[in-house]
Amino acid sequence: MTGRNIVRIGLLLPFASRPAEAGALYQAAELAVFTYGEPGTLLIPRDSGATAASAADAARLLLRDGADVILGPVERDTVVGAAQVARERNVPVVGFSSDRTVAGDGVYILSLPLEEDVRRIVDYAAGKGLRSYALLAPENDYGRRVEAALRAEAAARGASVTLTQFYTRTDRDAAAAARTLATQLRRTPVQAILIAEGGSVLRATGPALLIGGVNMGQVKLLGTGAWAGGDTQREPTLAGGWYASPDPALRADFEQRYRSAFNRAPSRIASLGYDGVMLAIEAAKQSRQGDISRATLERPDGFTGADGVFRFRADGSIERGLAILELRQQGPAAVDPAPRTLRVN
Repeated sequence: MTGRNIVRIGLLLPFASRPAEAGALYQAAELAVFTYGEPGTLLIPRDSGATAASAADAARLLLRDGADVILGPVERDTVVGAAQVARERNVPVVGFSSDRTVAGDGVYILSLPLEEDVRRIVDYAAGKGLRSYALLAPENDYGRRVEAALRAEAAARGASVTLTQFYTRTDRDAAAAARTLATQLRRTPVQAILIAEGGSVLRATGPALLIGGVNMGQVKLLGTGAWAGGDTQREPTLAGGWYASPDPALRADFEQRYRSAFNRAPSRIASLGYDGVMLAIEAAKQSRQGDISRATLERPDGFTGADGVFRFRADGSIERGLAILELRQQGPAAVDPAPRTLRVN
């Protein structure tokens, strides 16, 4: 690379502790280099380890190698460890954790945060006149975050969350919670129920609500991105429900190219490795000096990646352009397509 303008992209992943997940992210990052890279693009992978200390040590090695940006790691604590070191050299970190509390001061969170799902689905539902909501969610950090986001988004649109029902995350407990919620709805009716669940647990809630007496023709079921994929699509009691999702067409294109390159399907979060490398290359092209700065990462028009259009806010959180899909007998269909551009305020 002698004489070339080199863009060094550091990639911190848990290769030893979570090899399958790290491998998929790394392969997607390679695919992005093949797609967007130039002769001076250099991808430098290192093992983040599983602790803040190990991630900090790996970040120091990347900075010694001249990394212009650090992509990853995956877990909250390892992002914190890498960020502490990178901030000393004013090198931005684009982490793959979904925990927004670690973002800010040069740290960006490239993920598929549930808060964006809730923002999008409530905005769409409220626009259709749905003003009263109930929540069915697991009794864990995910469920509590969904509850907080739902209450905030509903209040911002003059709507209300009148009932919440939590459960231990098993099919049996979720079904029991759904029947309890159905009983409560007889006294306190709502227009919509947000079910923050996926897989077999989600499939257990639909029939339980129906058996409990919920009129599925009068109450709209809503979901997060956890509704996507799997056997969820074939549960008839969920038919007609809406959920937020990344742009299906762009995601399908990424998955097809990944399969062609590596002869396997990508994991759900593999696209983060792809988008991370893409935005680093694009940010470097935008800068006159060829570096990767906060200004280039926070550009108002954002970036378009494997999961659609997105941009970083000044606080390091991510804003995504999501679609609204409706479950139908023949499969999910977009009732409100994902935007291809984000509105610039």
